[in-house]
Amino acid sequence: MPNIKQFLQQYFRITFSFLVTLLLIRVYEYFTVASKFFIPHPYSFEIWGLFYDAWTWLIYCFVFLFIFLPVCFINLRFAKALFHTINILILIIYISLIIVFSERNIPFDHEFFTRSIKDSFLTSKQMMTSGFIFYLPFLFYIFFYLFIYYRIIKKINFQSRFVLILLMISFLSTGFIKYASPSENLFLQKSSYYLVCNKLNYWLNNSYQYFAALHNSNNNALTSEELELEEEFYQKNQPFQFTDKEYPLLHLDESKDVLGDFFNFNKTTPNIVLLVVEGLSRDFSGPNAYAGSFTPFLDSLSNNSLYWDNFLSTAPGTFAAHPAIEGSLPYGSKGFSLMNVLPEHLSLIKILRQNGYWTNFLIGFNTDFDNMGGFIRLQGTDFVLSKYPAKYKEMGIGPEGWSMGYPDDALYSRSFEVMDSLHKSPYLNIYHTGTTHMPYLFAQKPLYEKLFQKKIKTMNSSSSMKRTLIKCKDVLETYMFSDDCIRKFFSDYSKRKEYSNTIFIITGDHHIGSFPATCDIDSYHIPLIIYSPMLKQPKKFHSVNSHNNLAPTITALLFHHFNFPYQPKDVHWLGDVLDTCASFRNIHSMAFMSWSRAIEDYIYKDYFVSGNQLYKLTPDLLEEPYKNDSLKNFIIKLRENFKRINTYVCDSNKIFPPQEMVVNDEKQLLLDFSDTASKTIYANSSDTSLMKDFRIPQVYKYLYVEISADINLPSPKLDYHPSMRLALVDRTQTDDNFLYWAMRELSAISKYEFIPQQWNAISTKDMFTLDDYQKDKGLSFNLGIWTDKLPINFKMRNLRVKIYGVKEKN
Repeated sequence: MPNIKQFLQQYFRITFSFLVTLLLIRVYEYFTVASKFFIPHPYSFEIWGLFYDAWTWLIYCFVFLFIFLPVCFINLRFAKALFHTINILILIIYISLIIVFSERNIPFDHEFFTRSIKDSFLTSKQMMTSGFIFYLPFLFYIFFYLFIYYRIIKKINFQSRFVLILLMISFLSTGFIKYASPSENLFLQKSSYYLVCNKLNYWLNNSYQYFAALHNSNNNALTSEELELEEEFYQKNQPFQFTDKEYPLLHLDESKDVLGDFFNFNKTTPNIVLLVVEGLSRDFSGPNAYAGSFTPFLDSLSNNSLYWDNFLSTAPGTFAAHPAIEGSLPYGSKGFSLMNVLPEHLSLIKILRQNGYWTNFLIGFNTDFDNMGGFIRLQGTDFVLSKYPAKYKEMGIGPEGWSMGYPDDALYSRSFEVMDSLHKSPYLNIYHTGTTHMPYLFAQKPLYEKLFQKKIKTMNSSSSMKRTLIKCKDVLETYMFSDDCIRKFFSDYSKRKEYSNTIFIITGDHHIGSFPATCDIDSYHIPLIIYSPMLKQPKKFHSVNSHNNLAPTITALLFHHFNFPYQPKDVHWLGDVLDTCASFRNIHSMAFMSWSRAIEDYIYKDYFVSGNQLYKLTPDLLEEPYKNDSLKNFIIKLRENFKRINTYVCDSNKIFPPQEMVVNDEKQLLLDFSDTASKTIYANSSDTSLMKDFRIPQVYKYLYVEISADINLPSPKLDYHPSMRLALVDRTQTDDNFLYWAMRELSAISKYEFIPQQWNAISTKDMFTLDDYQKDKGLSFNLGIWTDKLPINFKMRNLRVKIYGVKEKN
């Protein structure tokens, strides 16, 4: 049994080895992250960060002292081995956090606890199977840690006075733990703050704050009186005439037609083409782009269009795009489309369908990515593209082990084939491209690598800017390719007879995370282009607008110029119509949802609050720190008020009255299946059915399905994540009889927080368009469970399945 002096010698030898390794990781962070940021002298912030790394290490020394001490007095050799193992695990976590930082350009926060178990596991699995290069930093720093310990520091004898001083400093550092992270107030740019932070400290601190806030919210449910006060405050600070206290968002549709004067309309109702380009960002697209533009065709198109250069998404991810663009909807807890059961709501798709439009959703990758497909199908969309003939080839498989589906040129070409086979007019076509998403692989990549190099050489940019662009070359090359695909798309469209009566709306779904943002609000900064041969003249607008303004604007334009039979009296739009002021200003008030699904950002007039920091926005949509506590507190109050209203209307289904819905009143109940028995579902296969196939009558356009059950998963393991599988099948086929399927991870459709090894209530619903499958005589619906981890093994009770047929209105 060692004495206390021997123990402290061993302890600080190990911890010093860890400290030196921790500090050296800053070199890796500089080359993978800091060197591509839009900040001068990024290395200086990495050097500054060494101070906070050391402070984090001092806290670590104090905390782990109480773990190492008792084990050491039991068995010194085992204690040393255990401590080395813990340190190596911490190094693995720390390097992983930096890898995520390098991909997204913001440190990893509490998102790990808000993402589904399946997504977290798959992301980790993809990273771990991405090739040997991925493992190099882990291997190098683990080797360095062990080398410096065994070859150098193990031989050092620390003086007792030095050890006592370290213990005292460690104790004091822990006592002042709230200062172990830098204050955001010290930095002009958020990216500088991110660089200085110790990434492990940032993750742990942010996660602690998340759980503390979650605990407070769970224990502070609003009373009816408090809810009434929140509703009054919300409605007082929005520019609408509200009509219903029970539905706080519901207001009269008094949207003004702000676009009509720019058009020479024909008598025929126009077609609407909504092109959502994956990750299209203002930083590298459009006139006066911060990093220079890599989309020359879109730039030229913007010169002949209505163009907004200060346009915003509502989140930095795809999960928020379509609910905002087509529905101006609240966000839910994890994104509206990712709710287990979507509350009743209006949307552009539903409204236009009621007024004679044929609606198509055209995509080149998995339609259920972020549950886009689930959201789109539930709007009653007439056609969802899910099949590509063999002549179209998917993009390459990246080191992560997956492909992003079909390239943009294939998507556009396939869409014309679909349109020619349907012959429907007027139509709403919603495109969502995929080439510009990781892994950025497409057949023509070698050509665009050369074009990128040529462009870099001719750019009149600083060396630091070119350094950033070269770091992001894979991203920018794909946008050069995507831009050329859009060029051909418009060239081909211009040859179609309906082109002259079509309005094209082009925007990004969000700012791409793989390209560094200049500031917080830049994480949402995207362009908006509205083009049509019917435009009288082009015009540029510098006013601030967002996805939430599109649905109100499009419907107002059509309602004011065409005799539409269905015009909802009340709507729930979060946003008003687009602001067409040519100069810079912001008249909107809105919240943003982050990657981690926290709502921490809010814009109000020319001001922006991120966390607890207030900024004034410049005409270039950059941020300047601004000191005004009363204004900051008011904006924070607006944000917190929105969060409470958002939670209430989404969780209580109080967005739009069910009796006002325009699709559900057509439903005819075909099957009401109930099985209350508690049973074990076990299968040594990846897929098993939960009920008999339901044969679908051929007279229906849609199949609407509602499912609920209680589920008990015996395994809490991260790699066990079975999904509810909803499928259209044809058992008369001899080969692959699955025609279409959608997945719902069981833990993601839980009504409350999903907890393994106990009963959880789950529910979901979906709607399938049947037009594409009418030729399949044995068309049936099948409900099952799918998993990629054998066997399927869980308990289920109270299974309820209701299937409706929906006929097309004449």
